[in-house]
Amino acid sequence: MRFVTMFSYGPNWQTGKTVYQQGPPIDGHLESMRRRFDEGVLLLGGPFEDGGGIAVIEAPGEEEAATLLDLDPAVMAGVLSYRLHRLHAYFDAFASVRTEVSVADLAVQRQEG
Repeated sequence: MRFVTMFSYGPNWQTGKTVYQQGPPIDGHLESMRRRFDEGVLLLGGPFEDGGGIAVIEAPGEEEAATLLDLDPAVMAGVLSYRLHRLHAYFDAFASVRTEVSVADLAVQRQEG
């Protein structure tokens, strides 16, 4: 399953500093993301120009995805927080997915699992 993670500033974010100035928790976050990428779990990730960031991850389920994110050093330090969303990709250039069915058919597919 694919999940989109939306990162935002956590309660311990140092206001007035950029992501690059947040210190060891962000260094650990970058190392963690590198490992996840090398493992094939992180498919896409990086910061937004205007704050926050995104990570698209592949995981067996939501619980496993949340566990990975909860172990991220920046999340553990409270520098980053996140929202996790399961992605139902109807269009995915990386996986050559292009839906050909109607909205009604997509709704049935979602109900069936």
